[in-house]
Amino acid sequence: MEHAFKVDLRGIIDLLSNHLYSDPSVFVRELLQNGVDAITARRARHGDFEPLIEARLLRGDGELPRLEFRDNGVGLSESEVHEFLATIGRSSKRIDEARDTFLGQFGIGLLSCFMVSGEIELVTKSASGGPAVRWLAQADGTYTLEVLPGDHGADIGTTVRLRAREDTDFYFEYDELRGALENYGRILPYPIHVTDGEQYAHVNAVMPPWLAYAAGDTSKRDEVLAYAREELGVQALDAVPLRSEAGGLLGVALVLPHATQRSSRQWHSVYLKRMLLGHDLSNLLPEWAFFVRCLLNVDGLHPTASRESFYEDDALKAAREALNAGLRGYIEELAQQDPKRLDALISLHHLPLKALATEDDDFFRLLAPEFSLETSTGRMKLGEYARHSPTLRMVTDLDQFRQIAQVASAYGHSVVNAVYTYDVPLLRQYARLFGRELEEVDAQTYALSLEDVAAGGLEGVLARANAALSGLGCEVSVKRFEPAELPALLIVTSERRLLDDIEAAQEVSDEVFSEFLADYAAEYEEVRVSRLHLNLGHSLVQELLHVDDGAVFARLVQMMYVQAHLLGHHPLRAEELALLTGGLSDMMRWGLRATRLDTLN
Repeated sequence: MEHAFKVDLRGIIDLLSNHLYSDPSVFVRELLQNGVDAITARRARHGDFEPLIEARLLRGDGELPRLEFRDNGVGLSESEVHEFLATIGRSSKRIDEARDTFLGQFGIGLLSCFMVSGEIELVTKSASGGPAVRWLAQADGTYTLEVLPGDHGADIGTTVRLRAREDTDFYFEYDELRGALENYGRILPYPIHVTDGEQYAHVNAVMPPWLAYAAGDTSKRDEVLAYAREELGVQALDAVPLRSEAGGLLGVALVLPHATQRSSRQWHSVYLKRMLLGHDLSNLLPEWAFFVRCLLNVDGLHPTASRESFYEDDALKAAREALNAGLRGYIEELAQQDPKRLDALISLHHLPLKALATEDDDFFRLLAPEFSLETSTGRMKLGEYARHSPTLRMVTDLDQFRQIAQVASAYGHSVVNAVYTYDVPLLRQYARLFGRELEEVDAQTYALSLEDVAAGGLEGVLARANAALSGLGCEVSVKRFEPAELPALLIVTSERRLLDDIEAAQEVSDEVFSEFLADYAAEYEEVRVSRLHLNLGHSLVQELLHVDDGAVFARLVQMMYVQAHLLGHHPLRAEELALLTGGLSDMMRWGLRATRLDTLN
């Protein structure tokens, strides 16, 4: 036995207000949608006429406010009211027409009015002839239908009347209603009027300039930037026109004046057939385009039931590809015709542009030479770095970079500090595309290239130096390297740094966790030793070799060790801080003693 579904209208209304629509104010959008579609249908079926959409607020003494929303569109006959307004999910637009011509497709828009009103009164008269009809619907799912007398005088079109509830009268205030009409209908092609009897506005009397600019009127660029500044509060660096037959897309991308992150979500305005759809383009813009804010109108994409986003189909995919191509084309044009503006763009938005470059070899070849890198010889563009460095050298750890930066530059080597987002994939991609050698270096392997000094005669010195640093986990060697002004170079491996962190954590941990950390630290015992390379090219090191006083020799070695710590940006442990304090005190005492001796002499 077959049974028909029963619909609980209260449940449907709860579904609309709490799950489908993001804000009760969308009832204004749904009323606008019905009015625009009705006018579009009347023009298509009955010829041209002067369109009208009007919202009128009414308020009596001690009464809750009321809203009359009128359009002079195609209207409905008595049979159409029964067919379309009493059947949830049934649209008055034919499916083929709805997809290509009308805004509404799902036949649920009018129900959104129940989110702000306990009943909906609709008076309508069809452009095809026949009497006016009055439809009165309650939130419990019941409705009455009345055919009005022929002398009622209703004009062609539809009027919807709503009375606010006590908890929704906010939406029936003039400023709120006007703002909602402007928000949703700012670029609709039909005039929209709002009044409360004392105040009046034609909310879409002036069309924003970005539509004309996007359509090809390049003289509007300054107006678009002024509009962005005054209306949107965006001091845009540039306005990029975007248009494509795919999706019937027309709009602009405003280049933001501040750096952005890939995870940040921008506020956009996307319109469907000139009705605001929403402010989220997450499934339309390419992922890398998080440095722009877009104003877009599309005619050929298909909305979800809430009409706050698009659903995935071939049309959306084509539109997304068109937007990707349009923004890429803008950047390519800057690279070829306006390098200064490209530099300004890259300096602010290097992250999204690097993200795009790593995904597209052609785009990489165009932009990669302009990306800035931090190197041991200063900041420079990747193209400049590659011209001066046959071998591309990179360090992927900041501590390692700090240790070798001075020595590498002194030897004429430029090493890239590739610790920033996308630097490693950029260098690898550059090496692959341009056939260059890429070498990843660290301080430990770099130190192996330092010039060894013959150990003959230095065994005693090294033994005394190692004794001075006993208990610090450091071994001393003598090398000769540049720059000659650097007396010592301390090399600390990343494993040694990790071990130091573990030991620091042990000091503040409870017994159980301390034992766990001790077991973990045992795995790194073989890498406990850091290395202090004394530079035989430095005069102080040369004098140190001839110091016979054991206490002075030890203190000088210890201070060179602390100085190398500081120059290499290594964190000072309690042991190093104690050496620094003791060494400074000894040197001050030695200075005072030398002063007294000079005075006696």
